[in-house]
Amino acid sequence: MTITREQFDKIGKFYLDDFPISSKQDFMFELFNNLPKHEQMLAIEWGFNDTVFLDNVFEYLCYNQLGMTCKEYYKSKISKDYFNNDVLIEFDFNKLKPNNG
Repeated sequence: MTITREQFDKIGKFYLDDFPISSKQDFMFELFNNLPKHEQMLAIEWGFNDTVFLDNVFEYLCYNQLGMTCKEYYKSKISKDYFNNDVLIEFDFNKLKPNNG
């Protein structure tokens, strides 16, 4: 599923506060359109601030981008660098599985 930027903006602002990626909405729009379809549907139904949606996306990205569980991420140098110095990871959209139900 792919939504338009206009549809994306109507849902609200999409942020992942604890994950070391850009919060620019152009980036988040691209990320959203590359999430699994069931996660996209949660956001469309409940909004970007929905706890289940945000927790699911956070867990998905920890595993997909970092090869870690959430618990491992919070203990990692990556999270410490992000929280202490705003160091972002190099995000790899090629690792995301395209809209896999």
